[in-house]
Amino acid sequence: MPRWLRTLLLCALALVAAPALADKLVFDHRLVSALKAVLDAGDPAMISYDDRNPRNVVDVIAVRGKSAQDWQEALIIIARMPDRRIATAADWVAQLQRDAAKKCPAKFTVLAQDANSVTFERRSTGCPSGYPPVALYRVVAGKPSLFLLAAMTKTDFSPAARSEWLAMMASTHLE
Repeated sequence: MPRWLRTLLLCALALVAAPALADKLVFDHRLVSALKAVLDAGDPAMISYDDRNPRNVVDVIAVRGKSAQDWQEALIIIARMPDRRIATAADWVAQLQRDAAKKCPAKFTVLAQDANSVTFERRSTGCPSGYPPVALYRVVAGKPSLFLLAAMTKTDFSPAARSEWLAMMASTHLE
């Protein structure tokens, strides 16, 4: 894929994180070697972008797997506008935990937290086929927007991959 097209794709991904919202989510994708490799390769099948609902925009980037629809490890990025039910990062974390618990038993571990963000890990057991049993999340709240980064795997993260994902999530901030 030509360099200009890769650059255009990366710019589009950056914009997707802030559709019509004042906040812009920024993170260093280069900290995850597998994510960097996928983005550098520029294979459009590995990236899915859904902006049909501008109040809830979703990107899926397959890091391991055949495509953004058939992945073994992926980064999911969601940008949404707060509403009555989900107004803060803590509200969204609580919803994610409730939704996950409906699928299968899960253990949640908060890894980092501040006034506007929460980073946590989910480890689930006995899940339905296709549901990723391991995920790392970072929820970040701005004034007019909420963002979620979720690194998910259908197996388990290697120690190196887990460290890379956590480093990338720690690099996350709003501009």
